[in-house]
Amino acid sequence: MKKQVPFTIIYEDDKIIVAYKERNVFSIRTNDKRTYSHNLYHYIHKYLSKKGERPFIVHRLDYETSGIMLFAKREDLKRMLQKEFEMHRVKRFYEAVIEERIAPNLHFDVKQKLGSNGKGGKVFLDPINGKEAITHLKSGNQIQIGTVLDVSIETGRRAQIRMAIASLGFHLLGDLKYSHTPAKRMYLNAYELDFDESLPIQKHHFKVKPLWLLEE
Repeated sequence: MKKQVPFTIIYEDDKIIVAYKERNVFSIRTNDKRTYSHNLYHYIHKYLSKKGERPFIVHRLDYETSGIMLFAKREDLKRMLQKEFEMHRVKRFYEAVIEERIAPNLHFDVKQKLGSNGKGGKVFLDPINGKEAITHLKSGNQIQIGTVLDVSIETGRRAQIRMAIASLGFHLLGDLKYSHTPAKRMYLNAYELDFDESLPIQKHHFKVKPLWLLEE
């Protein structure tokens, strides 16, 4: 039986390809040889190479996080789109589930400075030399296992949502590194990506149906 690939293509044209990455898949390979053929970039490259095209990675998601990722098909466009992320002009929305049961429509704005002890290492608060991470969270509906949060980020630091949730005293389900809360998966999913309309791409807004969040 053929193994199912851990992604779904949700949009493609001659300039970009947008895929939904399943959980427990790296965005791009790491120094660990086991990841060389089990990462989203590898799968997209294999798919596009059959058409004489290649992907250029624009942004990443953590290994445990599922959600939308966009790849450019040209290097100049990759640089342009990466600049949009660096300038905080891309709107990114996630959903998360915490084990605490809290009232709906509570808003939390978290600003932190984050550092890490090397590539793939643990992220930590670093008020002096850390890079700014800005996270906005809103409590939504409750499900059987906890409360769903609607999350948006202005910056794209590694583990910033996980760090923001932990800083509020909440526990992200399935986050063993920062919340220490075992679950069948890490309950973090990137469900929407929105680019400025002025960019030279045909489609600027990408969204999948949230897994746990009930939209208003």
